[in-house]
Amino acid sequence: MPRLHAPSKDDSRLLPPFAALPERCIHVPATDAEFAAARAALMAAPVLGFDTESKPLFHAHQTDTGPHVVQLATCDQAWLLQLHHAQARALAADVLASESICKAGFGLDHDRSALPARLGVALHNVIDLDRVFKRHGYASSVGVRAAVALVLGQNFHKSKKISTSNWAAPQLSLAQRHYAANDAHGAAMVHAALPAWEQRQPAVAERPARPARPAPEPRGPGSSSAPRGPRRAHAPREQEPPREPHVSHEQHVSHEPHVSHKPHEPHEPHEPHAPRESSAPRSPPRPSRTPRLLQAPVTPGKPNPG
Repeated sequence: MPRLHAPSKDDSRLLPPFAALPERCIHVPATDAEFAAARAALMAAPVLGFDTESKPLFHAHQTDTGPHVVQLATCDQAWLLQLHHAQARALAADVLASESICKAGFGLDHDRSALPARLGVALHNVIDLDRVFKRHGYASSVGVRAAVALVLGQNFHKSKKISTSNWAAPQLSLAQRHYAANDAHGAAMVHAALPAWEQRQPAVAERPARPARPAPEPRGPGSSSAPRGPRRAHAPREQEPPREPHVSHEQHVSHEPHVSHKPHEPHEPHEPHAPRESSAPRSPPRPSRTPRLLQAPVTPGKPNPG
C-alpha cells in the first residue's frame, strides 16, 4: 500500500479556519466549587479530547517535572487542569483511569509513560488518533493540524511561540488558555467526525499472508535431507568390572632394595696399555739442510784464489 501524504501547512492555509472555542467555554478550575462543577461534567462525558502541556527544557541538565497541564474537552467545552493543584491531580487521575470514558488525542506515547508516574494511576481507554490515520496509509505522526484539515476540511492554527512558553506558571495567559483548550477541543471534534470520514476512505488493503515454504525434496536415499525413521532404542551397556591398576616394570611389587646375585670380586690392577702402532707407513726423515758455501765468482782466464 503506497504511503499517503497529509496536508502541509501551506495546504491547510487555503482552508477555512477552525472554529475555536470562545473564552466563556474554557474553564480553569481553582476553587472548590469550580473543581466540583468540572468533576460533574467530566465524569459524565462518554468521550473527551485529551492533551497535555509541559514546561519546555532548554538545557540538558534540567529535570523534566511535567506534564504541568492536562486538557480535557468535549465538542463545546474545555477544562484545563493545572497539576500544581492537589484537586486538579485527583480529578485528572480519576478521569484518565476511568474505563468508561474514552480519551482521544494525538502523539500520546510520552503521556502514557509520564502521566502514570505523575498521577500514580494507570491510563485506561486511551486512543491515539495517529494510529488510526496510520492504518489508512498516512505517516505515523499526523498531528491535530493535519487531522483537522483531512477530516474537517479546516485550518487549525498552532503558535510555536505559545507551545514553548512556561506551562508551569501559576496563572496561564489568555493565549496559553486558548492554545491548550483548542488542542483538546480539536481532538474531540476529529474523533466525533472520524467514523463518517473513514467510510469515505478506500478499503484498507491487508497485507497478503506469506506463502508457506515448501518442504525440501529428498536428494537421495543416502542424503542427509531424506526423512529419517524412528530411532532404535539401544540396549544399555553392561558395566565393565573395575580394572586393576597398571604396574610398570620400574614399579615392582616388592619394595625391597635390589640385590645382585653375582658376588663382588676384587678389582685387579690395570696394566698400562702399549702404545698403538700406526698401520700407515711412516715417510723417511728428511735430510737436514747443509748450508751451501759461498764461492767467489770465477773470472775467465784467472785462477780462483786458493
